[in-house]
Amino acid sequence: MSDDKVVEGEVFGGAPQAPEPSGKRRSFYHPLSGVVILGVDWLAFGMDLFSGFIAFAVVSALAFVVTFYVVLAIQRRWHDDKPGAAIVKALLGASAAGVPFPITGTIVGAAIVALSGLPSMYFKRR
Repeated sequence: MSDDKVVEGEVFGGAPQAPEPSGKRRSFYHPLSGVVILGVDWLAFGMDLFSGFIAFAVVSALAFVVTFYVVLAIQRRWHDDKPGAAIVKALLGASAAGVPFPITGTIVGAAIVALSGLPSMYFKRR
């Protein structure tokens, strides 16, 4: 004699949903942030030799401030970073752009290019 009992249950909240694979890897910096960091650095310090290094400290501070606020806005709006992460990334980028020499041809410039995903945009499969 079998004594089969049916027990009914209730599921709360449904089955856990796995995150949808986006197919894209997310870079540390938004690609536009990388362009801004390198662009501001190049504009601020790429032509110092021709200007005779006039207003060196002012240009360095201005490059830092401009890069900080632009990268912060890009990271928050288009890269969906949380405020703390966006501030850290903006500080790192502004520090790189604000040093009083061009970083474009250095290991720091190469790191910014790599961290912003610019190579993957260039070599993207069509």
